[in-house]
Amino acid sequence: MEATELRIGNYTLDHGHPEQIPYGSDIDSAGLMEPILLTEDWVIKFGFERFEFEYEEGIEVTYVLEKKNGHQFVLSDTLQPMDGEIAMLDYKLQYVHQIQNLYFALTNEELTVKG
Repeated sequence: MEATELRIGNYTLDHGHPEQIPYGSDIDSAGLMEPILLTEDWVIKFGFERFEFEYEEGIEVTYVLEKKNGHQFVLSDTLQPMDGEIAMLDYKLQYVHQIQNLYFALTNEELTVKG
């Protein structure tokens, strides 16, 4: 991993265990860290709620994080952003730190594990 990809608060694998980066100086050790694959378990940990909608074509799954101001951050069944222009990006989320960074860039709030 490159240090430029990380921020304080990002989750990475440190010796095989998920850890949150507590200090900026720890980012200098990015080469020793591994990214965490973004999974349904992780988005649920971050507070997203899973919704299933049944249509004639099949079932559609989305993950929604309600914000205090009434706005929503929505992910598709492939864990990709669905709202507005973001869905048009060629950049695809693969790792936990990427969704944390995107969420912060769009909301100026940290995305952290809930309770």
